[in-house]
Amino acid sequence: MSWAACLSPALLAVLVLAGCGASHPRAVVTAPLGRSFSATPAKRALVTAAPAPTGDPPPERGGTIAPAAAAAQLAVTPSALATSPTLALRRYALAYVNWSASCLPAREHELAAIAVGPARLAAQQTAAAAGGAAALAAHHVANHGSVVAIAPGQGADRGRWVIVTEEQTTGGGPYAGLPPGPHVTLAEVARLRGGWAVSVWQPIS
Repeated sequence: MSWAACLSPALLAVLVLAGCGASHPRAVVTAPLGRSFSATPAKRALVTAAPAPTGDPPPERGGTIAPAAAAAQLAVTPSALATSPTLALRRYALAYVNWSASCLPAREHELAAIAVGPARLAAQQTAAAAGGAAALAAHHVANHGSVVAIAPGQGADRGRWVIVTEEQTTGGGPYAGLPPGPHVTLAEVARLRGGWAVSVWQPIS
């Protein structure tokens, strides 16, 4: 079953509207922040199921993590929390889409600081890898964007959100001449003591 089949009509409507502005196909090139620069959803790779490694440490077997590690993924400073889910998503989205190559590591740490759970882990892993930062800096790549829409899921999709952003990527080499276009992200938020934080950030296009 595709991800689109799991969404309510309201969320699908937002996705359809987001696609209406993509009249020119974008070149697909490697990008930071866990997403390719493409105006259409990327095809998902086929994954073959395999048994979990038998050498995992006991606390991690069965899909669980140690209590200390779980608590660390939910620890966030009060100033990093938002007063509503929408504000948490908007702040994260604006930080996610506005960056320059020279500040990417700092931006990833910023995203990790205002997120929890899988969203924080993804930002931390991207910051630690930093594989393409040098190439992006060499081409003076930057991204600028705004939030077009934030829509909550209803019914079976309650707790999920669709965020649509309009973005423009500039730079040299393979990044030169990329047209502006919409991007879609699925997300979730967590309610903590003192406010809200993004817990899942899943770029779709």
